[in-house]
Amino acid sequence: MEEPQRIGLTKEANDYLDEILDSLNSEVEEKGLIKFDLYRLAVALGVKNGNKPSSLSNNTDNAFRVSELDTDKALFFAVKATNIQDNEEPIYRVVERLAEQGVRDFYKAYKSHSERMPWDKLLAE
Repeated sequence: MEEPQRIGLTKEANDYLDEILDSLNSEVEEKGLIKFDLYRLAVALGVKNGNKPSSLSNNTDNAFRVSELDTDKALFFAVKATNIQDNEEPIYRVVERLAEQGVRDFYKAYKSHSERMPWDKLLAE
């Protein structure tokens, strides 16, 4: 099974991620969180919580090079060690689906907490 070289988010989830990042990095020239950070965190929390994300109904933007996003293959091996993946599906497609679901969960939490990220709740689950 051939792994994709690029993965991403749907346009809607990408817009959600941008909005969250704009809020978190509100200072001009702030170099805080970047998209990679929240993308990885979304995947990690999905693996930790045993999420089984549904298929994506829309195309993703393929904005991230897998070789840059997962340099040490931690996401790859974390997903591989679980039973999240269908044997026929490339692992990085599962990573992509976990990220999509995680970003949507982040956005829902962000909006329901007066546009503040409730990290304590998200990380405690």
